[in-house]
Amino acid sequence: MDENLKVNRRDALKTIGAACLTAAIATTPFASWGANSKNEEEKKDRVKRMIFFFSATGNSLYVAREIGGEDATLLSIPQEIHNENPVYEAEEIGFVFPTYCFTAPAIVQDFIARSTFKADYFFGVATFGAHTTRLPEIFQSFTKEHGININYISSVQMVDTYLPFFDQEREQAMDKPTDEMLAKVKADINARENYIQPVTEEDNRFYDMYFMGRPRDKVKPALTRSEKIVFSTDDCIGCGICTSVCPHGSWKIVDGKSVANGECENCLACVQNCPRKAISIIPAPMEPEQEANRNARYRNPNVKLIDIIKANSQDKINVN
Repeated sequence: MDENLKVNRRDALKTIGAACLTAAIATTPFASWGANSKNEEEKKDRVKRMIFFFSATGNSLYVAREIGGEDATLLSIPQEIHNENPVYEAEEIGFVFPTYCFTAPAIVQDFIARSTFKADYFFGVATFGAHTTRLPEIFQSFTKEHGININYISSVQMVDTYLPFFDQEREQAMDKPTDEMLAKVKADINARENYIQPVTEEDNRFYDMYFMGRPRDKVKPALTRSEKIVFSTDDCIGCGICTSVCPHGSWKIVDGKSVANGECENCLACVQNCPRKAISIIPAPMEPEQEANRNARYRNPNVKLIDIIKANSQDKINVN
């Protein structure tokens, strides 16, 4: 192939990607998350249901939308964590997040720890792929420590998005009880049920077995450095999607190529959402040597890329 043609094609793809990203951010309202926009007069009234979410591939955002219905206010944790006056009040306040090593992601913990919440009813819903183990009791204890007497904690099983362990094509083909579990959670919350998902002896055994020999902090086990987890390959064209979906802003474009450096949730939003599959995972100790399926990627079919960008981008973009 003519080298000039190859370079021109890469430049064209990069330009098109950047243009599409800019246009999407400029034209897509936050209402696409599923929450109704409210004018300034309406905001003065007490919100009925406020849901804080964190999502890397859209699973938890989809669940938050479904629980929220037409009237809830949905707030992205990667955006709200920068709120200089983090005091929130509503009739009902909920937290929706993925399960990371059987606990809430570090960014969710950090947000809750630095914020003040006032509500008549609190709920937490964790999405998971294979196991939650001790998450309900861990999250109940954590929220109590930070002044929240949580009324309800449950979970919804969905596609497991942890690429080192799970083949995304196989996961999507599995018949998981997502709809039934989500319907039950919605009904429970709408009825303001008081319920904490029980932790079984099997859950305890699996939890202990998982951490046996693994050099992980049990409080924030998934938190690490991005440069130790992911890297861009030669297929990278510097489109910048990874810089926009990272909840810590730990990707930068250097000399036309993405470079990872900074705090990392290990959420793999960068890997899953790269349009060219140009980001790979560095194997960690005690983990598989490579991805279960290098060619398979996932984003919840009910969620658009722009929704992930608006929720997670740390760039100084006016996303409201």
